[in-house]
Amino acid sequence: MRITLIRHAEAGDDAPRDEARALTARGRQDARRMGRALARRDVTFSVVVTSPLVRAVQTAEIVAAMVDYRERILVTDALVPEAAVSQAVGFLTSLARDPDAVSSVALVAHEPILSALAAELTGRPRHPPLKKAEALRIRMEDGPQGTGAAKWRIDARGRRERL
Repeated sequence: MRITLIRHAEAGDDAPRDEARALTARGRQDARRMGRALARRDVTFSVVVTSPLVRAVQTAEIVAAMVDYRERILVTDALVPEAAVSQAVGFLTSLARDPDAVSSVALVAHEPILSALAAELTGRPRHPPLKKAEALRIRMEDGPQGTGAAKWRIDARGRRERL
């Protein structure tokens, strides 16, 4: 299974609640750039999953369109900023029950859940936080319960760094 952790793009501060903050024009542009960069590297997803916060949902929709993902985008509270890593791993484990149907997953979320999840999946004590509109690609040998290896990260400008 390949897991791509994607941090939402830039959001504005004009909403009455944090959960309702929408992407800025720059955020939408950065999400499109990141999605195009993933598409250029032939990244596809069996499943796209997002946090319910507006900025993550919007980022997921834009990235999904750029990589030509046409299925339903799943939404889960397991990816909210302060969620327990065990919730996200449990959600991934439920997806991994059918490895033929789910070979590549995109998780669109926030910090600190993304860096905590990256550390858990790669077996490291810590992982550096993802920047806004940045993706981290992890290859899991034995599903979410095993230990994966971070392969590369890509930012909103399309710059890729091998890890």
